[in-house]
Amino acid sequence: MISTRTIYYVAAAALTLAACSKKKEEAPGGGSAAGSAAGTGTGGGSGSATEAALPALAPVDEAGARKVVDAWLAAQNGGDFAGYQALYADKMEGIKRVGARTWRFDRPGWLADRQKMFARPMTVAARDVKVGGSAAAPTIELVQSFKQGRFADEGPKRLVLTKGAGGLQIAREEMVRSVVGGPVALGADPIALVVEVDGHHHVVISGDASDAWGTGPISGPFQGTHKYALRAASKAPVAADWAGRALAVYTADGRQCAAAVGTLRLLGGGTPHFGEVQEWDGDPSISPDGRVWSQPERARAVYAMGELYLIGELAITGDCVPAYATAATAQAVAGTIAPDDAARTAAAVAAFRRLPAYVELQKSFADDFEGKGPWAPSPTVRAYQVGARRYLVVTASEGSGCGDFEGRLAAVFADDAGALTLVSNPADGFVRVDALVDGDGDGQVELIGAVADFSAVTSHFTPVAGGFAPTTTVTFPFNDCGC
Repeated sequence: MISTRTIYYVAAAALTLAACSKKKEEAPGGGSAAGSAAGTGTGGGSGSATEAALPALAPVDEAGARKVVDAWLAAQNGGDFAGYQALYADKMEGIKRVGARTWRFDRPGWLADRQKMFARPMTVAARDVKVGGSAAAPTIELVQSFKQGRFADEGPKRLVLTKGAGGLQIAREEMVRSVVGGPVALGADPIALVVEVDGHHHVVISGDASDAWGTGPISGPFQGTHKYALRAASKAPVAADWAGRALAVYTADGRQCAAAVGTLRLLGGGTPHFGEVQEWDGDPSISPDGRVWSQPERARAVYAMGELYLIGELAITGDCVPAYATAATAQAVAGTIAPDDAARTAAAVAAFRRLPAYVELQKSFADDFEGKGPWAPSPTVRAYQVGARRYLVVTASEGSGCGDFEGRLAAVFADDAGALTLVSNPADGFVRVDALVDGDGDGQVELIGAVADFSAVTSHFTPVAGGFAPTTTVTFPFNDCGC
């Protein structure tokens, strides 16, 4: 269960879920941030101002951001802890991942943990460094390789910077994924993804969209898992192919409804750093002139936070809230919710607590945090029927992190007449499981859900050796500090 940013065109055979709210961001002084743009497809709703009429965005200090990366690498490879800690802002959040374990720290907790790391020589390298974000919160995405003694891992890392008295400093650092021993091969995707924006569900057509396909103003921001912004996409090369296309959508419990694709839009979004929001609100500590950004300016900033998706609004026949979808003629086998069975639930919890990843968390809970009793006193068990086979999904999420204990674990067991077989790899990391499906009818179960990495909204996971890996993912930048 490993997260990846995927660029793809959806085949006509499949789709998936996004857990977003319908709440709109309120404009300064009240009122709707977006009007009815999502429902009408006009691309408006945030005023009649054009992009050309908006003030120019301040450029990102790419050279300064790359200097931070260079200093960050040099401090670690040189064992310079004083230089390392000087790179971090007074308010920051650090997310550490090693296999299945996730730790979430505030600045004191992060530096205390890192100081232990500096006790021994290490080798840290970065490749594929990309700088983006905004002038107020530059972002850096890179692939980090780490070696210390016999331990080595590699994975994508994300840094969010903020302006301090001495220049740019790190306000958020997240190891998005830690792969110990090498990458996981990805399979083909028979399912396409579905996202909800401002109360309307859309099929994700492409994760490699271009703003050149857009027409009209940008609308938003809309509030969901992240902040979102939309733009009409009538110039998309596949617009004619997708107009009116018939699909089948499925709820999380396996009910099916017919649907058709309507207006195409470009979707951008992310969670901005609180310093960016302060600037938008005219906070004098961030914005020298105290100017409050207009809704079109905020929508443009949200739209530009990450890569764009091409999406198509769904007209759904029936009362289905879609978790995923397929082409109307596809032969997907939807997972339905199976009746509760107390004996099987107890057996699943017992098997869950025997997992090495669970035992490791229990040891940390007791030894590092002086916890009493089981770290997960009441795991959640949900049974699914997928074709002729039953599956039990067991999950537990406890603690808040930020220096305190945080334990998250998920496991999927096949249940063959009471004999449980682990089919996922819990050590790959926690995944929120929203639905089960056999999208291509090959008898192998697939998952709809998301890795708990703050950025991912929804993914389609397909079987690989020893577990599952995401074939497609909808993900947006998360730049804020939660601690």
